[in-house]
Amino acid sequence: MAVAETFVTELDAKNQPSIERVVTALTAGIAKEGFEIGDVLRFALKAAIEGAEVAALWVTDCDDLAMKLVLAEQCGVGAKHYQLIAERLGAVGADLSAYDPRNGGYSKLFAFLRSLGTPEERSAAGHLTLKSLSLARHAALAAWCDAQGDGESARLFRDVLSPDETRYYEEGKRALALTATTEESQARGRRAAYRVLELAGESHEPLQLRKSMLKKR
Repeated sequence: MAVAETFVTELDAKNQPSIERVVTALTAGIAKEGFEIGDVLRFALKAAIEGAEVAALWVTDCDDLAMKLVLAEQCGVGAKHYQLIAERLGAVGADLSAYDPRNGGYSKLFAFLRSLGTPEERSAAGHLTLKSLSLARHAALAAWCDAQGDGESARLFRDVLSPDETRYYEEGKRALALTATTEESQARGRRAAYRVLELAGESHEPLQLRKSMLKKR
């Protein structure tokens, strides 16, 4: 069994190739489907509301006070992100009156995250892995927005949303090092992290992207 700090470092490193594949598939899907700025922002809205709701579900039965406060803060930050993305959507001319990111149902990733019950699973999946994925996705979407000539949307992803995600990613590493102290807890954390990446890969396929953006071909 690896010491907890080594386990966290190794898990984070093992995640990166899968994260790169997921983000590459996302950018390829956006190009293939001919999505526009508004579509990408709607995709980000769904991620923001689901992230806030997962944090709200976890905060109620979290025993660690420091993590409980982080989760409580994350709910508010998720709501702030939602509002900022929605404002940007309005600025690019999208009609938000008929759009609710909850329509069409929640993602399989959301269902999996809400099912997690142990601290090490939540830290490994919801913070270490998911926030690392979010950072890579934001960087890719910022670059894509820049290529479309939309520097303001790029700045939103790169300079506004990403710093908060970085903070929760670092908090996840701290919390995981405190909880993944046995062979069993490390195995649970590892399985949860891998499942997040598997589900994220599925959600970034073209059909699922269209569903999350409520678009039809």
